[in-house]
Amino acid sequence: MGIETRRMIAAALGLGGPVAWGVAAGHPDLGALAAIGALAVGGVSLSGGRAVVSGVSVGGGRAVVSGASVGGGLVGTTRADGVAAPARGASLAEGLVCGGCALVATTGAGLVGVVAGGHGWITAVAVVLVAAVVAVVGGMSRPMAEHTTRFIVFMVITTGLGAQAAAPVAAAVLLAEGAIWGLLVTALVTALPTAPAIGLPTTLPTAPPIAPAPSLLTAPAPSPLTALSARTRRPPQEGRTGPAPTSRALLKRWWRTLGTVRGWQYSIRLTTCLAAAEVISLVWPQPNASWIAVTVVIVVRRQLDGALRRAIERAAGTAAGVLAGSAVLLWVPPSWLFVLLVSGLAAVRPVLKERQYTLYATVMTPLVLLLMEGGGRVAPATIGYRLADTVIGCVLALGIGYLPWTVRRERSVRAIVD
Repeated sequence: MGIETRRMIAAALGLGGPVAWGVAAGHPDLGALAAIGALAVGGVSLSGGRAVVSGVSVGGGRAVVSGASVGGGLVGTTRADGVAAPARGASLAEGLVCGGCALVATTGAGLVGVVAGGHGWITAVAVVLVAAVVAVVGGMSRPMAEHTTRFIVFMVITTGLGAQAAAPVAAAVLLAEGAIWGLLVTALVTALPTAPAIGLPTTLPTAPPIAPAPSLLTAPAPSPLTALSARTRRPPQEGRTGPAPTSRALLKRWWRTLGTVRGWQYSIRLTTCLAAAEVISLVWPQPNASWIAVTVVIVVRRQLDGALRRAIERAAGTAAGVLAGSAVLLWVPPSWLFVLLVSGLAAVRPVLKERQYTLYATVMTPLVLLLMEGGGRVAPATIGYRLADTVIGCVLALGIGYLPWTVRRERSVRAIVD
């Protein structure tokens, strides 16, 4: 069985299973809620003896996260649906511990979101404050950044379910059950035997091409960021991996960063965008304005290096996905087709993530919309609000969360280089 086939099967079963259970039980909305939990940890691929999980790694050997968003939206190493990968030579137990962390983050986010949702300005203040604290804590390490990003994304998504979800504890239990199902599917697909390669290699090794010497007239001038990188780059050290930093060392390093702008940068960028989104949702009455905040947490990411182009891709894909998802919600597909749509979108998601991120966002957005609405009927007016909310969220994310910070960073680098 091929690598991409495994990943597609795991993703389709991970999300399609809970939705099918909900349809069979006569409660597609509850099945969709469980599928939101599975969305955080679903999707797996095996490549060359390495387990690559776009959600969580549960296999032995070297595990590498390929990236979420919900959503993520949603979450790679800095996206919303990626989970911290165990180190080289990690055991199955370590992988399961990693998955357990993802399970706790998903369940906790769902509980906080459902409890806080639907209370007007109280919801707005709670979302901004919790996101601010969690974003700062995520600066401790890369795994912590991934888990906290997941928490924020799913917390914001579930605030939009506050009025229609079950009791908070019951909703958190459904999310946890969906996440557990996603982990089990991932583990089973990872455990499937891999067929040995047969035959000769399709390509032969060739000498690396010799690049022509750059012309002084045609060679582009390096950007300030490139020049600074060249001046500060350390020479490669072959064969040296070094011990992983201890928790105490990570905590000390994180504490030192809190005395600099860098330690607070992501929290400031994210919470200013969220605060603006929540204010707009309060002063502009509509059935459910949470999609502005959902768009913000999908588009705004922690890293700034080369992130503006990625943010524009996410924004374009999100807008296109809302159009596609809105058409499906207006149509109100039959229950069996709802299951197939969720399974199909989930199946192509991990493949598009690595090949074309704009298309990935275009697929991910209607998937989140379908799960949030539970396959129910949506009024045309709500679709209009949702489209406007998407535009507003993208403008806030790009105009507040990226452009001022990238311009400021570019000016700082130019000052250092000059």
